Amino acid sequence: MSSRNPHTLFTLDRPGIRDAFDRASTTYESAAVLQAQVNDELIDRLAFFKLDPQVVLDLGCGPGRGSIALRKLYPQASIVALDFAPGMLREARRRMHEAQVRCASVCADALRLPFANGSADLIFSNLMLQWCEPLHIVFAEIRRVLRPGGLFMFSTFGPDTLKELREAWAAADDGQHVNHFVDMIRTDADLRAELTDLRLV
Repeated sequence: MSSRNPHTLFTLDRPGIRDAFDRASTTYESAAVLQAQVNDELIDRLAFFKLDPQVVLDLGCGPGRGSIALRKLYPQASIVALDFAPGMLREARRRMHEAQVRCASVCADALRLPFANGSADLIFSNLMLQWCEPLHIVFAEIRRVLRPGGLFMFSTFGPDTLKELREAWAAADDGQHVNHFVDMIRTDADLRAELTDLRLV
């Protein structure tokens, strides 16, 4: 087995990812069983924190499940649903309308958040970070937008995710066909510094 470094050989095709999510937007919620379960668990964990946020950002809102739950959890807050796939935002708006909840929506990239410094009290992100690189830039943007003392609540996949598929491809050829999924515990110095600044390690 070679000692290939997946961090240098695997590069995400972000325009392709955006287009794929755009195409899948109308059927995504019905198929995203794992995403829904993790989202609900993440929402439940917010109960451990005594929060009264003024502004909540749902980063990578997808079809809006998290945004709707955040609106119900924090009825007095301004909830902002953000996604970089226009189709996902359209679906989120449709589902919010059906649920009779109001949230602002913004089409933007997590690598360049269109918000002022220190403008969000809570940033919520469910299974989105694995689609971003370089990850330390995303964390720098989150740190910039999050107010001092604010909370970043997120979930993401780890390095063992899809390892069987990764091993199967490794037996077939030398290409990198599967996302390497960053290890949030053992990671590069730049990302670790960002996580430390955000009090995540």
